[in-house]
Amino acid sequence: MPRTVITSISGPEQLAAAVEVWASAREAVGGTPTGQRRARVEAKVRDSPVALLATYGARPAGMVVAEPYAEGGVEDPACGHVAMVFVDPRYWGSGIGGALVRALQATPEGTAWTRLSVWTRATNRRALRLYGSCGFVDTGDRASLHEGEEIIRLEWRRPG
Repeated sequence: MPRTVITSISGPEQLAAAVEVWASAREAVGGTPTGQRRARVEAKVRDSPVALLATYGARPAGMVVAEPYAEGGVEDPACGHVAMVFVDPRYWGSGIGGALVRALQATPEGTAWTRLSVWTRATNRRALRLYGSCGFVDTGDRASLHEGEEIIRLEWRRPG
């Protein structure tokens, strides 16, 4: 049985694999990744201070990207923001998303943050289960996407 390995995204092959994981996950929920959106995701992954890729055996299976949290244009050095978590649909329900988030919580960059924040759609049950299993709690903060869908902010605090 293959094992899951999580590494930092450091080269062009890993970057391409992470973008393909994102595209596969978007397509599975009815999204059609455009070339322009793909380029923005690639830039986000490449330029983020923390970008991790999960492989299952030799296959890319998931990715997570994090950056400093900012509110009102002001960065909070104690808080990170989970910008993206995507798992290839072939591995949904396998625990890879949780492994990625827990790896983020334990990375040298992530350990500098005493909190992690994430915004997700209020209707995204899969994401809510994932973040809840990793210790994130609802902050009560709400916002709306431009199409009107509600998003909620969750936060994880480092114990101690």
